[in-house]
Amino acid sequence: MQRLDASMIARLLLPAGLFGYAVASNVGLPARWHFLVPPTKANLSALFHGSLTARVETLYRKGLPHNQLAAHLVGAGRYLLFHEGRPGVIAGKEGYLFTDEEFRQGFDRQAVIDRAVIGIEDVSHRLAMRGIRLIFVPLPAKTDIYSDELQAGSSAATVAGLYDDLLDRLRQVDIATVDSRDALLTARADSQVYLRTDTHWTPAGAAVVAKAVVQEALGGGGEEFELVTAPARKVEGDLVRFVTGGAFADLIGLADEDVTPFIAERRETAQAELDIFGASSSIPVTLVGTSYSANEVWSFAAFLSFWSGLDVANASLIGQGPVVPMRDFIASLEQSDSLPQTVIWEFPIRYLTDPELWNETIPQGNRENENG
Repeated sequence: MQRLDASMIARLLLPAGLFGYAVASNVGLPARWHFLVPPTKANLSALFHGSLTARVETLYRKGLPHNQLAAHLVGAGRYLLFHEGRPGVIAGKEGYLFTDEEFRQGFDRQAVIDRAVIGIEDVSHRLAMRGIRLIFVPLPAKTDIYSDELQAGSSAATVAGLYDDLLDRLRQVDIATVDSRDALLTARADSQVYLRTDTHWTPAGAAVVAKAVVQEALGGGGEEFELVTAPARKVEGDLVRFVTGGAFADLIGLADEDVTPFIAERRETAQAELDIFGASSSIPVTLVGTSYSANEVWSFAAFLSFWSGLDVANASLIGQGPVVPMRDFIASLEQSDSLPQTVIWEFPIRYLTDPELWNETIPQGNRENENG
């Protein structure tokens, strides 16, 4: 008889545990089971597509004494039975999870690209007025790089097309861009470039994109820095919470992932030269972007310094999207005595379909002040 592994045991026991827990706990629930049957007919389609399970989870969250545990259990059972999570995540194959932001529909493709080009050109102009060069680094959707890990019926074609369209348009208006997608697609043959259960890239993904930035646009390439590994970390995927939590994640194949960050340290010879001749008061490169850049676990700024040999200041922000950090950075230049020569703008392409993306922009009065 073939030996059962932990994952198989979980697949057998979790559904049983789910319903056993339900039977034991329903005694204390109010008479609210009508909640599971909406005004329209609760048919077999609701069951087999997981929507009934979602309503069970909502009921358990509100009514059971151990509501968080119950919700995690229901979520784990739903993932095993229906391969689904709550709104916010799309389950793929082999434990891959994708944000549903990459599956937005119903937007005007041409209008999205037109608005993005206007916004990026505006940023380029504002920086150029201060003698700063912009390098735009669009990051492809995870569904684009790992399209083979999508379930049948899921499509990454829409967001992948946005990447191509935006790059073409930006190059037509002479905005310096970097094709990070080609670098990531090439690297994924040998490395994991996006985490399976998270929206973000891995240090391996950040490394190849940083190298592409240096080779295609930034230049440099000195040997002033060396890479030093930081202590390895366990990263709980930010998409797992849309499925389950606690010990259940590990049991259903969504365990924390191992990540080894890197630090860029100046070599001793380069540091000695700085001590003799003095360091410049300005940092030549500033990185502006999202949590892909702001979170030091992914090590993007460190890899940029390593490949370019240049100091890189990091003005990226977590949880603000790509536009707000750039808006704040440009606003900060009003009080800055030291300006970078180059700004690298890291920009995940999935944000393009967010209707609120460009709502908070720099007031037009700032540009008038620059011109004056």
